Amino acid sequence: MISARTRALLIAATVLSGLLAGGNVDRAIVAMPAWEQVGAPAWAEFSRHADLGNGLVLYPLEAIGAFLLILLATVSLYRDRAANTPVMLSLCCAAVLAAAGLLCTLAAAPIMLSVGHLGDPASLQQAFDGFRFWGDVRGAAQVLAFVATVWALAATAQRSNIA
Repeated sequence: MISARTRALLIAATVLSGLLAGGNVDRAIVAMPAWEQVGAPAWAEFSRHADLGNGLVLYPLEAIGAFLLILLATVSLYRDRAANTPVMLSLCCAAVLAAAGLLCTLAAAPIMLSVGHLGDPASLQQAFDGFRFWGDVRGAAQVLAFVATVWALAATAQRSNIA
């Protein structure tokens, strides 16, 4: 039986990872192509105020928070003695994907942090290209982690209907 605690953690993980995934989709499909057209110097100026401003707090809270909630939901499910369910498989996938997103941040974050002191257009273009690559890889992992949490949530609902 899946506990109310596990369901609550899973719902919270799904909501937070959904917010993170939505931001990643917007960045990949809307923002970065637009910044590519406007140019790396304009992207850098914006990033200094956004990513290196409020983003320094919001983005880590979302990413680390979603990962921790997924982990807590997984541990809670294990404690519910429901480890051999489809919910566990989807939560383990979500945890691995969320961890992969955090690992990609280890490559993307130093690039973004360097934007604060870069000034020449060639260096800014190199930073833009590197950040876009790692941001896209990270974003894909985080979007897939969200999909896996939705899968887990759907599996809990299906399991409730069966039991």
